Amino acid sequence: MKNEKMAALRGDRTQKEMANEIGIPVSTYAMIEAGHRFPRRELQIKLARFFKLTVDELFFDQAGVEEKE
Repeated sequence: MKNEKMAALRGDRTQKEMANEIGIPVSTYAMIEAGHRFPRRELQIKLARFFKLTVDELFFDQAGVEEKE
């Protein structure tokens, strides 16, 4: 299932820009956002901190997807 929350939080930035900011490969970021890969716990935490969310909010609560500034 596509991670709509990550897509919304990305806003106008490209997946490449996001991956570079986070420090992960572009293919990894793209696969997680598209729902083709679920990140290991360490990367879940890194992504959640980057977006200033909890792991649960980012990966398990897909209801009420909103763009965060």
